[in-house]
Amino acid sequence: MFRYINYKKASKLFLLFSFFIISFEAFGIERSKNEIKIGVFMEDLEQFGEFKKINNSPLGMFPENAKSFYDKKEISQKEFIRIFITQKGLMEKNTHNVILGMGYFEFFYMQQLKEYKRSLETFIKKYPKINAATKKNVHKIYSLNKARKSMREALGLSLENTPEEAIERYYVLYKLLNQAVIKETKLSIEDKNKTKLHNKISKNISQLKNITDDRISYRLTEKKFNKEYLKNFKKLSKNLKQAILIKDYELLTSFIIEIDKYKNINNSSLLSGYKIAEYILQKIKNDKIIKKYEQDLSNAKFDVFTQKELSILGDITKSMKVNKNEKSNEIQLQIMNLENSGIPVNRFLEVYRDELNVKLDDINLQVASASKMMDWTISDWANAWKSPIPKTIIDEAGIEVSLSPDEIESIKAQLAMKNFKELLDLDSFSNLIQNETKNFDNIAENLDINSDTFGFSFTLDDFARSFGDTYGIDINNYSDLTDLANAQHNANWSVEEYAAAYQENVDIINALQSGSLSSFDAGKIAAASNTSLQEVADTIIAASSAGVSVDLDSTFQGMGYDSFADAVAAYNAEHGTNYTTETAREALGQ
Repeated sequence: MFRYINYKKASKLFLLFSFFIISFEAFGIERSKNEIKIGVFMEDLEQFGEFKKINNSPLGMFPENAKSFYDKKEISQKEFIRIFITQKGLMEKNTHNVILGMGYFEFFYMQQLKEYKRSLETFIKKYPKINAATKKNVHKIYSLNKARKSMREALGLSLENTPEEAIERYYVLYKLLNQAVIKETKLSIEDKNKTKLHNKISKNISQLKNITDDRISYRLTEKKFNKEYLKNFKKLSKNLKQAILIKDYELLTSFIIEIDKYKNINNSSLLSGYKIAEYILQKIKNDKIIKKYEQDLSNAKFDVFTQKELSILGDITKSMKVNKNEKSNEIQLQIMNLENSGIPVNRFLEVYRDELNVKLDDINLQVASASKMMDWTISDWANAWKSPIPKTIIDEAGIEVSLSPDEIESIKAQLAMKNFKELLDLDSFSNLIQNETKNFDNIAENLDINSDTFGFSFTLDDFARSFGDTYGIDINNYSDLTDLANAQHNANWSVEEYAAAYQENVDIINALQSGSLSSFDAGKIAAASNTSLQEVADTIIAASSAGVSVDLDSTFQGMGYDSFADAVAAYNAEHGTNYTTETAREALGQ
């Protein structure tokens, strides 16, 4: 069932349109030309939410005299623009402020729903025949909602959570990260140049991934897709040539050349390829790019938190672990898709792992194509499991015993099979592996680990029981062990235990530094959060002075213009100026 936006005048129309939305999904009907040109669909609006004043905020988030929603949203707009746009260059250093900025963003977003309510109602009533002004305003909300979704998911939240729940979680994590001791490393010119080049390549890859995704979801016409793709691919090729002498990027270049062949032939494989490339770049940044700033939480004081806040911190760490598992499954699905398309991505990943020493430790299972997996033996399944396992156990007499090679192989094979079955249960699996779903299901049916098909010298239940014996915990089987892992953060930890846990699990910092939260593009947020060309121009100038590169075409397309050149023409008409695209680019500091 759809959760409808509560606009009184439009609710009946929205219900009517929902029938057609279901028809699109059920029968796979492609979008009309008008819909593709708009790029925002009726079903997108159900995720926008509806305006509702946020009445409660954590103590200390706002000045004491800021009591009304109006006061708080005014402060919030200035603060999140300062954090994400004008001072974006400081995000790596001030991660606590980034988290606080996410809280401010919730207030700002809610106000935008109020201001653009009429445009949203018009969109529902007139769709898909809407005017340029309505399209521009709805695109703003769409862009802001994408940023809101990305921010929430980073901390294990969804759009279903209330703004109050999201703000509370952001502020508690802010209180923790605000205690970090920041350690600064002086970078050489070579280190700085390498970081700058890596960030450019990462941005190119991200843009190509997003363009491909938009084409697959019918948010771009084929003509516009080809134009945008070619423009961004040229930028990527130029930057990769500058890094060609570095082995990590040389290998990436060959991979990009291979997946580019699938443009307009198999865009699903093209998208999978860019997702794998984005993943590899994050891992290279973690392992090979020297960080200027490191956050040390070893001396964090947890007596400043209430019991409820400590519980929220536990939920955050648990969410981080869930996010890791979800990202691991996502990457495995992309690998599976590419292998089925005949792209040997596993060999590509093995070179990074074994020869270039890039840690890919969050890929638990490295799958292959259906045709290869049909013939896998126990050793093949064991080799597919990439995460380490303990090699010693405690026997019934309390003596530490080393597992034999056969027993280790047995455990790894079983873990691989269990993980594989979990992948097949994901909704995204059948959507991605459309032509091979039956073959993979047949593989899963043959993986009955209790039958004579596979003989295991040491089962997962044996492993679980020995784990329990080691730590004095009553565990009878593998399911008990899994339940324990899922519930571990509900224990009554001491302050010292909390500190140790969070020093090991500050994943949000790593996510910010690795660029996995870099979807908060300065220019796009500026375009979505301001109402005039002048305000956007001022914000881009501020971003430029902070060393932030802004994609001008993407920025002004987010405002409803076809290109930067069209925005310049509109600015000249509005202000009586005569800027060319070159002089306007120079004036903006880009």
